[in-house]
Amino acid sequence: MVKIQRLPNGQLVITIPKQLANFKGWKKGMDVQFREHDKDSFIVFVSRDGDKDESKVKKKTKKEVGAGEE
Repeated sequence: MVKIQRLPNGQLVITIPKQLANFKGWKKGMDVQFREHDKDSFIVFVSRDGDKDESKVKKKTKKEVGAGEE
């Protein structure tokens, strides 16, 4: 499970589990965007090599990446 944390400067952060990052091939410096999907989920866009074209970006829903499990 991933929890939202607050830094001393007020910024909110999440930490991606290492196993998930390794499985997806995500590396430090990749661009991540969150888009609202519906009331209880979102879509994660991860750009590889600075690719901003969303048609070439892998999409995962909150349920697929295991977020929100309790």
